[in-house]
Amino acid sequence: MQRGINDPREIWIDGTLVATQEAIQYVNLLNDGTVVGVARFRGDADQLATIEDEIPEIISCTVTGGKTWLAYMHYEPDEFEATLLNRIDTEAISIDWPMRETDDGLRVTLFGEDAALQQLIAGLPEEVDVTLERTGAYQPDMSDPAGKLTDRQKEVLRTALAAGYYEIPRRATQRDLATELGLSRGTIGDHLRRAEAKIIRSIII
Repeated sequence: MQRGINDPREIWIDGTLVATQEAIQYVNLLNDGTVVGVARFRGDADQLATIEDEIPEIISCTVTGGKTWLAYMHYEPDEFEATLLNRIDTEAISIDWPMRETDDGLRVTLFGEDAALQQLIAGLPEEVDVTLERTGAYQPDMSDPAGKLTDRQKEVLRTALAAGYYEIPRRATQRDLATELGLSRGTIGDHLRRAEAKIIRSIII
C-alpha cells in the first residue's frame, strides 16, 4: 500500500487506486503504543480491507459499506505519528473531530486555553509545518448545519416547523409565519431560502 504521490488522501494497492480518504473521524493512542482510528473513505471498501494482510503494522481493518464508508483500523504507528499523538496528549486541549486532509495538508481544529495551544505548537516535531489559520471563541456546534444559521433564521425555521409549514400538505403559509413573527412576507421568504440553502450546502457539498 502507498499514498498517492500528488494527493496524500489516495490509497494505492499494487498500483491500483483503491480509495480516497475524506476525513479522519477519530484517532486514539492506546497504552500499549498502538493506535485505533476511524476514517471516512470513498472507493473500494472490500479491497481496502485487505491491507491488514499486506502490511504487518496494521493489526486489523474493518470497513462499512455504502458510497462513502468508514474504515476502523488498529495499527502500530511510525515514530513520527506516535510522537505527534503523545505530544497532543500532554497538553490540556481537545480535538474537534473530524480532521480533514486537504491539498495543503491536514486541517485540524483544536480547542483549549491559548497558552496550552501555543505550548503544543511550540513542542511539535520540526518535521511538522504548522500554519495557524485563526483563533477565537470555540463554537461547539460549528460542524452542525444549524450552527451556520443566524439567530433570526433559526427562529423563523422553528416557527415554520411548529406551524406545519413543512408538512404535507402544508398547514401554514409564509403569510401565516409573517403574521406570527411580526415580519413582512418577503422577509420570511428570504430567511427561509437563505436558511434552507445553508443547510442543503452543508449536507450535500
